Amino acid sequence: MSLTRWGWGAGAVAGGILVLAASLWPDRSDVAAGSDAAAIVNGQVIPVEDIEIALEAMARDSRNPLTTDDTVRAIERLIDEELLFQRGLALDMPRNASNVRRTIVMTMIDFARANAEPLPSDAQLRAFFEANIEYFSAEDRYRVSWESAATPDGARRRPAAHPPDRLLTATDLRRYLGDALVFAAQSATPGETLGPVELGGRFHWLTVTEYTPAGVPRFENQRRRIEVLWQERAEEAALEDYLAELRRAAVIERQPLPDE
Repeated sequence: MSLTRWGWGAGAVAGGILVLAASLWPDRSDVAAGSDAAAIVNGQVIPVEDIEIALEAMARDSRNPLTTDDTVRAIERLIDEELLFQRGLALDMPRNASNVRRTIVMTMIDFARANAEPLPSDAQLRAFFEANIEYFSAEDRYRVSWESAATPDGARRRPAAHPPDRLLTATDLRRYLGDALVFAAQSATPGETLGPVELGGRFHWLTVTEYTPAGVPRFENQRRRIEVLWQERAEEAALEDYLAELRRAAVIERQPLPDE
């Protein structure tokens, strides 16, 4: 594959905008024309495909046809990137630069998770749903009336943060009442008023005016959530397997823990 082909991949016009490597760098070209290598930097090959990708990106961002200068610029930029990358490795940046180290680790995690098994059969998904049904159960819903006073015998007032007058899940109610008051509301019988409940230096009264139980979730209504949870579990398993494989192949020595 020669450099003349790159221009076509990037949308260059007919007539051969690009020329052979030997004519671009007559005094510096050591890679044979037609090679799969566009350049070799300290023994590391920069493939022709990488130049084509760079040229395609340049063509999308340019209103004018690409020229030979664009090809030269693309090659030189990738050579510079390779030089910087090699220098970063020589300086042990993957270990010494925390942001580089984290990027590599996160990339490897994504790589391992990508090896997760594909979605199983419908029967397997249904079995997974039944085994994890608590993750798909809807929440009970409550309509709550809330009053508060400075003392147990004080004048009760409706707090400004009172929840809307409609059925809400316990999760939604926590945004208004907080954990302690929601827990109290969940223990109340519909129509019953609980209080006074002391909390935060004030006293509170709660009445559950309406209650709707969650009901049993159905596979057909939860299929997308089931697939998402299965995929998350599969990706986590793939990561654990990959880490176990790396550990088996590694030599790991640990300092003994101090006696407690």
